[in-house]
Amino acid sequence: MTYLWHLKIKSIVEIKKIATLLLVMGSSLMLSAVVPIDSKYKILLSSNSVNPDEKPIKDDGKKKNVKRDDTSKVAINPIILALSSEEHEHVEEEVDSLLAFPSNDLYSSWDTTVIHPYSFSESFKQDSAIVRLVEPTDCGFVLPSAGNVTSEFGWRKRRPHYGTDIDLETGDTVLAAFDGMVRIAKLNRSYGNVVIIRHKNGLETVYAHLSKILVETGQNIEAGKTIGLGGNTGHSFGSHLHFEMRYLGQAIDAEDFIDFTTGNLKKTDCMITKADVENKYDLRALHNRQKRDLNLSRVSGSKSKYGKTIIVKKGDSLGRIAKRNHTTIKAICKKNGIKPTKVLRLGQKLKV
Repeated sequence: MTYLWHLKIKSIVEIKKIATLLLVMGSSLMLSAVVPIDSKYKILLSSNSVNPDEKPIKDDGKKKNVKRDDTSKVAINPIILALSSEEHEHVEEEVDSLLAFPSNDLYSSWDTTVIHPYSFSESFKQDSAIVRLVEPTDCGFVLPSAGNVTSEFGWRKRRPHYGTDIDLETGDTVLAAFDGMVRIAKLNRSYGNVVIIRHKNGLETVYAHLSKILVETGQNIEAGKTIGLGGNTGHSFGSHLHFEMRYLGQAIDAEDFIDFTTGNLKKTDCMITKADVENKYDLRALHNRQKRDLNLSRVSGSKSKYGKTIIVKKGDSLGRIAKRNHTTIKAICKKNGIKPTKVLRLGQKLKV
């Protein structure tokens, strides 16, 4: 009896296995009849690539339909469209305001970290440029500080001085010279507390050694607006305002355009040329050129085994040449094979 019971159970299990196998085979045949062969292999590969720790997700097609319906509803919602359009316009206005800085056509950049990021030689393409200092629609010109000029543009104590120093007391107000927008407003190692304003004509004005800054980067400023308080910060000895005017990075002499005694502009339009830069404003290049010319004038000839060779200039005589070179007329005549009565000519070379 027990044997027959076990045999019956075994046969039932085998029947279930056979039924399951037939069901799987039938499903495969139906799938192959609908789905192309390559797609079938993709399905099998994708099912094999599933992480064994993850449970398979049942997909009867309903979730996909719901997602498509939800997306379409959001896309055609006029209220949401209106809101997104307003937000988009607001973002565009913010971007435009960031790009609308003065002289964008000249600089094409707005650096709020580097004091002087521009190169005049790279930016200045023409031989000259006419800069209008004030327009009829501007607030005009205002002297940054009413003190006396204590140091001018040029070389000072073996260093180039690219600005005009104006005397003041710590705490005195410092005013913007022209209308513009603040590009730099921060503490600098050399300038101390410094404000740099860019103007729509391409100029930038620098206000250095302030004790306090009262403006911020990106702020629109009118001429005469208080931008800070005078002081003695940075590389400075005594309270004063260091004032600079720059064009495309090149410092220019403010006294060429401003009368610091009367507080007025000398002229409304000014021309900046490459020749002015080379001969006056580029202090380092000018200083090196002057040193080279000075050395050439001091040594008008070259040394040789016979001594030094000089060139006779206007007013020279054997006596003057001998005295200037610490020698005698007899020695000069001997070296050059000439007589003391020899008439010298301009440009003649003599060994001394």
